Amino acid sequence: METEPTLPIVDVVSDVVCPWCYIGKRHLDAALATLAEAGQPLPTVRWHPYELNPDLPAEGVDRRQTHVEISILLGFGFVIF
Repeated sequence: METEPTLPIVDVVSDVVCPWCYIGKRHLDAALATLAEAGQPLPTVRWHPYELNPDLPAEGVDRRQTHVEISILLGFGFVIF
């Protein structure tokens, strides 16, 4: 007696304001569309929230200044825009 293969579960942990998370979501959407077009069964996708910077003030921050600070912290030196 054969059993049906178990479909994978894809757990996605993502921050909705993260541009890299958005790019990853678009790639996942494209992969799922490719599976669907090929008539393959689709995995279950479960979304989980994640906040990249929970200490971010409600009014936001100056992105340029934050980028400079992170670049210096990581040793990339000063980045001019």
